[in-house]
Amino acid sequence: MAGPVERGLTATELAAVLAELVPTLRGVELLDVALPGEQDDLLLVFRTAAGKVFLHLAPGGPRARMCLTARRWPKDAFATGPKIDHLRAALNGATLVELSQPAGERRCLLHLRTAAGARRLVVELFGARGAWALLDDNDIVRELSRPVATAVRSLTVGQPYAAPPPAPGAATEPPPRFADVAAVDAHFTAVDLRAELLGERDRLQRIAERATQKARAKAEGLATQLADTGRSDSLRAEADLMLAYAHAVPRGAARMIVPDPLREGSDKTIDLDPSKPVTLQAKDRYDKARRLDDGRAFAEQRLAAARQELAALADLATALATAPDSDALAAPRAALQRLGLLPKPKAPPSANKQPRVPKGHDFRRFVSAEGYPILVGKNNEQNDVLTLRVAAGLDLWLHVGGGRPGSHVVIRLPKGKTASLETLLDAGTLAIHFSKARGERLLDVIYTHRKHVRKPKGLPAGAVVPSQTKTITVRLDEERLRRLLDSAAPDDRRDDA
Repeated sequence: MAGPVERGLTATELAAVLAELVPTLRGVELLDVALPGEQDDLLLVFRTAAGKVFLHLAPGGPRARMCLTARRWPKDAFATGPKIDHLRAALNGATLVELSQPAGERRCLLHLRTAAGARRLVVELFGARGAWALLDDNDIVRELSRPVATAVRSLTVGQPYAAPPPAPGAATEPPPRFADVAAVDAHFTAVDLRAELLGERDRLQRIAERATQKARAKAEGLATQLADTGRSDSLRAEADLMLAYAHAVPRGAARMIVPDPLREGSDKTIDLDPSKPVTLQAKDRYDKARRLDDGRAFAEQRLAAARQELAALADLATALATAPDSDALAAPRAALQRLGLLPKPKAPPSANKQPRVPKGHDFRRFVSAEGYPILVGKNNEQNDVLTLRVAAGLDLWLHVGGGRPGSHVVIRLPKGKTASLETLLDAGTLAIHFSKARGERLLDVIYTHRKHVRKPKGLPAGAVVPSQTKTITVRLDEERLRRLLDSAAPDDRRDDA
């Protein structure tokens, strides 16, 4: 029998949470902001009179909520990158002025005061994924959990925030489930931990099952090979007969018939290769018998190892199927690492060691509205390095059109992902900005997958030959350009081409 369907906080439950949170959080300092896990969650750390408290915001889906949480994540569970860097910079030293909720909506607003002015963090709990957006004092979206594009509205960094349209009618809500914020946290933390356990267990089970299939096929192959090694005695006996009666076999014979030493009064037929002398064919049989004997011991060792691996994988399958919590997955995970089926955990980097940028790899680095890295070469030599050595085959390569000189631009795409029109316009804007066409209001930019860009021998640095190109027309958008330049690392925030 199926259990109850999980659902996020209702509007009524959200109102009760806010009523409890306001006395605790109004007027307190925001110490830090983090992105826990692989979803769109936010974790805000506040300093209250009683000490630090952690506000967990999970937008959308059956786990949607806003509540103080007692859960603590390991350091490697937090996302890094431009998004969190921008959030921290924008909210550094902020004070939470107020929390509010539009009447009857599954949406809340955190009103913040920063050195740069008023900011609002809007958290939308409705929908399959929900969203959060950081707005400036002009209601322009400055950071966003993810771009939103539906039939009724869109949310994009750099554009005004569009509130959701009013619901067509008041939906009937189920009765409230929680007595207080602590109960909200306990319920949804249990939901999350259960989902994380099932997801990680399923991943490890798939890895173990693939390894089991491979080990089983290997064991079966080795068993067949060992069965074949038993033929060495019969091969030698056949070779002995061939040599003994070779003198009676005419040249080019396809077979020879000799007395069968194992059955008195019977004959034995031995197939021959008409193109080879009988004595040479007998020698081939002796050689094969010797190879079979030599390989037997090695095959037996490999078969024993394969069977031992199968037994270990069977124990792993049992441990994974019965794991009651995430801690119980540690031992199977370590066993998979010992078997070479999982990468070993990386040693934490030294606190004093700075990551070294390889020579020629200090490209200009930007982030598209969709969150994808965009790399821009600084000179002809670096253009070659970026395009020919760093970019992957399915990354997108862009260059200003019309034969104008300019930097190579590469959109780094995760496996299986494509770039949206917004990301193409972002990269095209950078291609124009870092070219001799900078400042032109409307210009074509060519693009193609990196695998379609080649460099024939003899071409000078920075010169390549792209094929299967497409063209996008880019209109100068000062707001887009400023957003992209602001997304760069501090050392790259220059207008110099």
